[in-house]
Amino acid sequence: MMEQDMNLLQNLEGVSGFPSLCDSLLSVMRKEIEVYGELEEAMAQERAVLERPSLTGLQESNARKETCLLKTRILEEARVKLIGRIARSLNVSEEDVRFSTLLSSVEGPRREDLKACRLRLREVLSRIRETNRGNRALLDTSLCGVRNSMSFIYNLLSQGSTYMDSGELRTRNTNGRIYSRKG
Repeated sequence: MMEQDMNLLQNLEGVSGFPSLCDSLLSVMRKEIEVYGELEEAMAQERAVLERPSLTGLQESNARKETCLLKTRILEEARVKLIGRIARSLNVSEEDVRFSTLLSSVEGPRREDLKACRLRLREVLSRIRETNRGNRALLDTSLCGVRNSMSFIYNLLSQGSTYMDSGELRTRNTNGRIYSRKG
């Protein structure tokens, strides 16, 4: 899969002409949809791992996500190069190229394909964002529980000083103590 992405990037070097550039952009966008779909699936699997944690499960999940992210970087590089070449063919600066600019320069099935790809990309990215929020909430809740447990254990084990800074005897709250010392 990674080799295909690298080949796609290399094959873009020889593409010229506005219609061919648009077709190449469509190809890259479709590949992005596929890779983001893989990332979405990896994040859904991550949720299952987070609910029943295992070290190997977490490592495998992280490796899957890292692979997907590497693929997205390669595709992003290809897309940025294509946008630069499209901008030059439209005689506009790269900063001024917007999807609406591109759509206004394209007609027929290519225009509809570009619109459909943009919509599908937005949908999959929205689902990824929601899945990520859910996973984060699960991790935040877990982390809060661990911190509370650590704080409870620390409070049980630490004695603190007997006297306050003013010299008065500190009265101790013994609620929650596992044992007490008398002497």
